[in-house]
Amino acid sequence: MSTVCAMISHRSRPPQLNGNKDMNGTTLAQGQAFASRAEISKLLGGNAQSGITLASKTKAILLFKNEKELYSDYFYPKGSYDHCMYTGIGRTGHQDSLENKMYDLNTAVLSHKKQGRPLLLFDKKNGSYHFIGEYELTETHQNIQPDDNHSLRRVFVFHLKKVSDFIELIFD
Repeated sequence: MSTVCAMISHRSRPPQLNGNKDMNGTTLAQGQAFASRAEISKLLGGNAQSGITLASKTKAILLFKNEKELYSDYFYPKGSYDHCMYTGIGRTGHQDSLENKMYDLNTAVLSHKKQGRPLLLFDKKNGSYHFIGEYELTETHQNIQPDDNHSLRRVFVFHLKKVSDFIELIFD
């Protein structure tokens, strides 16, 4: 059976959470808090440390924003979650290099629509992770930014637009 991810609404009505999870799937709603990345990984699968990870229990791509990171990701307009400027993954070297171990995760974001993989964004605030919503890539560009070794390198900057405050995910 293939993995299915279905968006149940386009910001029009809140989901019926019923405990959020059953044997076949889960519903995520904006503001839903998780104590740790490990808790999210246990629920959806994927790497508990990467800023971008492929969920192994669903078809989703998980994006994690952390204000204390090397990158300067931000939401706009101010005070809303409508759009996000999100920097690609890879802490050293050029993010567009095939030698970068994170290259495939950046290309997964670039091709998420073609692959039918929703982008789910989480934001770390006050020590916990909060689900912000489902997003789609509208544009991308590259910037020059310093890496962990203070060397300048090319990074992807993904322009994301929110498409839903909640999503229902079906597990394999």
